[in-house]
Amino acid sequence: MKIAVQLDFDGTITEEDVSFLLLDTYVGPRWREELKEYTSGRIAVGTFNRRVFGMMQASKQAMTDLVLTSPRVRVRPGFGELIDYCRRRGFKPVIVSNGLTFYIQAILGKLGIGGIEIHAAENRFLPGKVAVRYVGPDGSQREAGFKEAYTDLLVGQGYAIVYVGNGRSDIHPARRAIKVFATGDLLRVCREEGLACTPFDDLHEVIQGLEDLPAD
Repeated sequence: MKIAVQLDFDGTITEEDVSFLLLDTYVGPRWREELKEYTSGRIAVGTFNRRVFGMMQASKQAMTDLVLTSPRVRVRPGFGELIDYCRRRGFKPVIVSNGLTFYIQAILGKLGIGGIEIHAAENRFLPGKVAVRYVGPDGSQREAGFKEAYTDLLVGQGYAIVYVGNGRSDIHPARRAIKVFATGDLLRVCREEGLACTPFDDLHEVIQGLEDLPAD
């Protein structure tokens, strides 16, 4: 059995949402009104990110420097060990995130971790704003369903999915997985739905939970 370990990024690999740090710093409190619209289900994630990052008044260099130096950006313990473990076992680690590609790559670079497949929001830095869009496996722009689109791609390639996440949006790909590791809002939603999952606080616990899966 081929296994792909699909990981969310913000709040899963990191302990907090990195985009929230950027928005708090460079937009201020007004972006949180849009967050209410998103969390209530009135707008899709693509619309939300276009609106709030369209308010951004900062350069790529300034944002990258903040991400790499802020004490609010903490990687959850066990991440590097989890990637090494997946590679030893023949599992495919994949990051699929509603976050922005530039800061995911910057954080992984700081950690010295390379060669991981990443699917996240594309971003272009323009005068006075950051243009953000989500592109699905078929090359089309998506307003919603980004994470599960890549889950379906992996399943179509013959992989069984292990899902690791923390957010409400993670429930959709988690429903397609053979094993789910959950924390935060995802853990609460899994319990509400009766979806089997393994709680975790750090990623060493995910490694332990993978021990019973067969290697490729």
